[in-house]
Amino acid sequence: MTRSKRASRILGRVALVALGALLAWHLYFFVLTAVRAVAYPYELDYGEGIVWYQARQLLAGEAFGDIHRFPGIVFHYTPLFQALSGLLERLGFDGLAAGRLLSLLSTAAMVILVAIIVRHVALRSGGSKRGSAIAAAVGGLILLITFPVKIWAPLMRVDMLAFALSLGGLWCGLLAVRRPRLVHLAAVLFVLAVYTKQTMVAAPAAVFLVLLLFRPRTAVAGIATSLVLGSAALAALALATDGGFLRHVFLYNVNRIALDRLGWIASIFASHLLLIVAATIGLAGMAPAIRRFAARRSQASPDDAEAAMLGAYLALTTASVALVLKSGSGVNYFIEWIAVLAIFAGLAVYRAIALEGGRATPIRQVAVIALAVQAATLPVLPYSAGMFEKRTAALDHLAGRIRDADGPVISDDMVLLLRAGRPVLWEPAIFAELGATGAWDERPFIRMIDERRFAMFVTVQERGGKLFDQRYNPAVADAMARAYPRREKISGLTLHLPE
Repeated sequence: MTRSKRASRILGRVALVALGALLAWHLYFFVLTAVRAVAYPYELDYGEGIVWYQARQLLAGEAFGDIHRFPGIVFHYTPLFQALSGLLERLGFDGLAAGRLLSLLSTAAMVILVAIIVRHVALRSGGSKRGSAIAAAVGGLILLITFPVKIWAPLMRVDMLAFALSLGGLWCGLLAVRRPRLVHLAAVLFVLAVYTKQTMVAAPAAVFLVLLLFRPRTAVAGIATSLVLGSAALAALALATDGGFLRHVFLYNVNRIALDRLGWIASIFASHLLLIVAATIGLAGMAPAIRRFAARRSQASPDDAEAAMLGAYLALTTASVALVLKSGSGVNYFIEWIAVLAIFAGLAVYRAIALEGGRATPIRQVAVIALAVQAATLPVLPYSAGMFEKRTAALDHLAGRIRDADGPVISDDMVLLLRAGRPVLWEPAIFAELGATGAWDERPFIRMIDERRFAMFVTVQERGGKLFDQRYNPAVADAMARAYPRREKISGLTLHLPE
């Protein structure tokens, strides 16, 4: 072995060891944050309170009701997550902790599924068990260093369960290339994902598109299973809610275009650029197989079909990032795309460490080095270290004031309402969207404000702040200023009180 090759090999091993240590460091802080989040009794994200209340409403048989009568609550998503978290609360768990735990378990499932997919593809390409296992571990754990996953995984939101189900369907779809009967299990998981979050279509589109070209009969069987199960669930929910399910999911879940979020997309891309570089190297390694599939289709090999399936999934999730350009979007819109990047990054690591004779070309070493630098530059804590402890006493006090208030309360922080034993009567953000688009008449609500029917409003910001202006349309904000002119600050929240 020449001196340059020996130096290259040593560099690759050092980079791999450094990457492993950094992934373990991030994993430690991820678990620490997860434990703190499950135990924390108050809001970490705006949407947690409404999801928690939806879970209660769903199990009480009061979901998907008429939003044109006050109070009215919009159900933004299909109901699987709310049903599961609501059942956990019925079994005696704290509702918020149960929802966060469900999201964290779903995140763990995502890590495992990414690792399984990387290992499967690596072994199919003739890799060693050791090299495939290392690459699989890297691919899975890479998820936990990324900012969107760190932020979203501990939250009581529907997304992580939806992503885990989609990845499970993708895994079964990959196996269905050789074992056609598994397409039915893939279809079941895809339907469950759609009934967790209705936008989860990238994975089934990638799987069934490739199977239509490679194994048409298998694809048709999977599509048929999806349609039968999905239609049956749709009909049952529509009948049980007198059509309310259809209205909420398809008519009321509206958002305006927000082009100012282009900068946000650029920021996420820039901060995760090295992960994108590593994934691009992994994609380049699979490009010959994808080209062979495109040329031969039904005559291609199963390995080429699997590569095409993963390539299609990457293309579709990359395109779906454009959905960030609407009001109400969050970092969750990047997570499915990041999961696919993690798969390709893991495959790039495999090619760097599992070549014949243990040698790695410089370009393939770039993937390992890039991931190590990426892990070193991304923050390990998504929430400030003292946040969980610092706000609790103040929020306990505020929850007590809401509990003792002499009228209903409208709050951006809906977890506070539930902790105070109060119902969520109105969610600001979605009704601002519905009012702006004309799907909901805000005038009766404005009259209620003018008549001082409420004890107080609790908002994250005051008028002129971006979040306040997104959640309260001008006419509503005007009425609040008239009827509730007094302001009080508690732990970053603004109380709007009558004179």
